[in-house]
Amino acid sequence: MKNIYVKIKWFIKEEWKLYVFMFFLLVSISLISLLPARVLGGAIDTIISGGITNTSLATLVGALILLPLTRYLLSMVYNYLMNVEGQKLAYKLRKNYLDHLFKMDSKFYETYKKGDLISRVTNDLDAITTAATSLLEGIVFNFGVIIIAILIMGTTISWELTLVSVTIMPIGLTILNKIRYNKRKYTKIHREIYADMTEKVLESVEGMKVIRAYVQEENDLKKQYEAIDKDIESWRYIVNYENWFNPLFEIIYGLSYFLAFAYGTYLIINQAITVGELITFVSYIGMLLSPIISVSTIFSQINNATISVDRYDEILQAIPEVHDESDSLPIIKFNQIDFINVTFKYPFDKMPVIKNIDFSIINGQTIGIVGPTGAGKSTLIRQLLREFNTTSGEIFIDNVPIHDYKINDVRNLVGYVPQEHMLFKKAVDENILVGNPRARLEDLDKAVKIADFEKDIMYLTDGLHTMVGEAGTTLSGGQKQRLSIARALIKDPQILILDDSLSAVDAKTEENIIGHLKESRSGKTNIIIAHRFSAIQDADQILVLEKGVITQRGTHTELLKQEGWYKQQYIQQITMK
Repeated sequence: MKNIYVKIKWFIKEEWKLYVFMFFLLVSISLISLLPARVLGGAIDTIISGGITNTSLATLVGALILLPLTRYLLSMVYNYLMNVEGQKLAYKLRKNYLDHLFKMDSKFYETYKKGDLISRVTNDLDAITTAATSLLEGIVFNFGVIIIAILIMGTTISWELTLVSVTIMPIGLTILNKIRYNKRKYTKIHREIYADMTEKVLESVEGMKVIRAYVQEENDLKKQYEAIDKDIESWRYIVNYENWFNPLFEIIYGLSYFLAFAYGTYLIINQAITVGELITFVSYIGMLLSPIISVSTIFSQINNATISVDRYDEILQAIPEVHDESDSLPIIKFNQIDFINVTFKYPFDKMPVIKNIDFSIINGQTIGIVGPTGAGKSTLIRQLLREFNTTSGEIFIDNVPIHDYKINDVRNLVGYVPQEHMLFKKAVDENILVGNPRARLEDLDKAVKIADFEKDIMYLTDGLHTMVGEAGTTLSGGQKQRLSIARALIKDPQILILDDSLSAVDAKTEENIIGHLKESRSGKTNIIIAHRFSAIQDADQILVLEKGVITQRGTHTELLKQEGWYKQQYIQQITMK
């Protein structure tokens, strides 16, 4: 309970006035809940004594009608406020979570799976919100009813009867809740299994085209069923635990009821209490059942929420290795970028992907990067996006280490078109405007033209307003590539990076795009990673990367004069035409 309070106390401080008001509402509801039994007990004694009158009868009936009505109205106000606070808390927790995710670096996303991250912001967050909103009601109302009832029973009826019948409750509850604590480890296991199931479902949805292409629907569905069954089995264990455990609370209540009747009858025989007082007392015992069960439920919610808080907080406490410092420098343009002895190894790899890289990029140059598959070309150029810190060596922008600049400013210098094109379930123009939401219509048209996407518009149902399927499923590979290029171009970046982004287009389309780029981006920096040399043969400098090392560098003409990989591949490509 303390752990949950510590994690959400910032919210309670923000909403403290409303929480105080809700507190007094609950106290009032607790008190009103106990009054009908007192009124009824007094009425029974009045009837037995023969003192009932029309006036007292009308007062009794009025009280028995007014008290439940008042409780209903107060409960309605409280439930409305509680739901509002619950939604507000859930919104802020999700916002904090998502804001934090956007701050994390690539290493974080290699550590945590998508399904796990989703389950923490859905299943775990729901458990936290439920516990946080029901905590006040559980503590104030249920304990309020219990404490006030016991005080009334002791002070107005009999302390002896109260001690005999009620003492068993706190003792039994304490023992049972200690036993229940063992369920916590099974709840944690269930959370992890649920995350694995979510990951499997996401994987199947995202990979449906491949699954169908290889006729693996049945095998994939079987794996999904296995993941679902595992989740159900882990939850079934928790439910079974509750099924045999919860009735134990009712046994404690039954013992209390029995002791109240037995010892209460003895007190009536000895004229220590009246029949009406015993009925009132037993009514109070009956009223304690619901709060006792509710308290046990709240302990269960707190138990589940404690696990969820730990899982949720684990993400929020994660610190990205790539982050801004308080004195990070702004940057909006550059003159020169220098890679000095740069080596990089992915966090979970054994060997470096690129080793001892040295080269410079002068603003306005076009750099071509070629090499065998897996040589580290994409890894090399993605160092400019600051997804990871370099393992060793340094990258300088205008003689200042790249990590001294603000991360967003460095990324704003770059328009990056990756090999895997991520498109959103939005209209075509909206997908392009992701690159620059404030772009003008003429900027949009220009980006579409440079990317050679104009010819496709006439075939789209609603032109640029045509909705794109999830992850671009309604577009061809070449259309997705050119749409991604247009998205980078509309940003009008200082550095345009095409990471093997022309592989799915035909030679004529590639020629058009390269021609448009030469014309529109003259004097700006372009970095082109390609397998077809036609895309980079006019570059100011071409780097040949083999096994993570630059083995050749120069212009197209210079490289053809050297014996090596570049000349061999060029001859092979010419021969294949």
